Amino acid sequence: MIHDQRATPYLDGLADYRRRRYTPFSTPGHKLGKGAPAKLLDTFGRRFFQVDIASAGGVEDTQSSTGLLREAEALAAEAWGSDRAFFLVNGSTGGIQSLMLSLAGPGDTVIVPRNSHKSVLAGLIFSGAVPRYVEPAVDPLWGVPCNLTVEAVAEALGACPDAKACFVTSPTYNGFGAPLAELADVVHAAGMPFVVDQAWGPHLRFCSRLPVDAMSAGADAAVVSTHKLISGLTQSSVLLANERRLNVRRLEGAVKMTQSTSPQALIYASIDGARMQMATAGEELWSRAVELAERGRRQISSVPGFECIGRECLGWSGVGSLDPTRLTVGARGLGLSGWELERLLRDEYRVAPEAADLRSVVLNVTFGDSDDEIDRLVAAVADISDRRRPAHEDDVADSADGGVRLPSFTRQELSPRDAYFARSLALPLGDCIGRISAEIVTPYPPGIPVLGPGELISAEIIEYLTEIGARGQHVHGPEDHTLATLRVVS
Repeated sequence: MIHDQRATPYLDGLADYRRRRYTPFSTPGHKLGKGAPAKLLDTFGRRFFQVDIASAGGVEDTQSSTGLLREAEALAAEAWGSDRAFFLVNGSTGGIQSLMLSLAGPGDTVIVPRNSHKSVLAGLIFSGAVPRYVEPAVDPLWGVPCNLTVEAVAEALGACPDAKACFVTSPTYNGFGAPLAELADVVHAAGMPFVVDQAWGPHLRFCSRLPVDAMSAGADAAVVSTHKLISGLTQSSVLLANERRLNVRRLEGAVKMTQSTSPQALIYASIDGARMQMATAGEELWSRAVELAERGRRQISSVPGFECIGRECLGWSGVGSLDPTRLTVGARGLGLSGWELERLLRDEYRVAPEAADLRSVVLNVTFGDSDDEIDRLVAAVADISDRRRPAHEDDVADSADGGVRLPSFTRQELSPRDAYFARSLALPLGDCIGRISAEIVTPYPPGIPVLGPGELISAEIIEYLTEIGARGQHVHGPEDHTLATLRVVS
């Protein structure tokens, strides 16, 4: 069935509720804003509260509260090229965890990239599955993970012929796409589903100037975060699935387990509207965004002391494509770390990057930007260069590096689930070498674990954690956020 992609059934249902002026005896308790405090009304506006309503008993009745949602999901499935689509209200995290729960159980092996988002590790803990990690190369200059090669994945498939699925992250936080079609072929030849965390690629299918999307390349399932780069509200995402190699009914049950039973109607409606916008105008909107980003990349790269990753990354290990709208910018020539550059941009120029790490910042360019935003970014970069340019370039060439390297994976001594629930104790960081981690340690952003439950703790990992702890980088997962101690299996 071919749908009219101009339709927005769920968004229309939400607007219709407001027009009908119902008297709600249902959640939420502020009753269309009439009970909301003045400060919230001033901040959000009364019209926001008039559509902050329940899905069942609000957009639809309490007896059949899935009709409009199913219609909107069918439109999304067609737009993104899948058999089924599920709207998610807790981000792509919920989609990844639903996939893990539906594909694997206690003791089953799942092939995953070491640079997976922490939601993959949480899914392993929930399901009891055991990871077979595939490590991507790390670019020595930028210190960022590349992507998985076909050869590395084929080796993992040969070592784990009974694995239940193979997960890949593409594009990465920096916009590096994996060779998806080739990976799909090798995974399918091994007789297992191919799953892609495409959280950073909700836009790829809708513009010919962008890399190929996962479903077009042969993936059996993918998650796309509609809030990251298109017009969905924060937390909105879509899980896409094809039926040939997946039990989609079981997957639907897992989605219901991992989602709120009180889904935010505004989030559903925003997915519906974002899908319509992409399906009807994505080519034009993203072509303009690509042009803006490429201009920004050229101009930033010409500023003394600055550099920006470009198409040279296509020669890096496992990098099959680059999303040109993702700008990874460094100022090593000025002796600035990525964290220092972020603080300067944010605090002194009111330019807010997406994320920062030791060597660089990441900036998103979308159809919501214009020449004015790119001009402001380039002007800020140029001013930083003028103010910070050293008298002798050699004096600072390596000062922003600090010698910190991402630690290598050691080995999985226990399943993530067994280690997470095992008896444990907190030890000073220096006493943890040779012990087994009982918790996740995830520098954030980008949310990629450097240590997970059940993994052997090496001296290299302790050195890395000591360094980032001293630099004050935010970490998620450990009980002690200062990283003075770690919890290990006792």
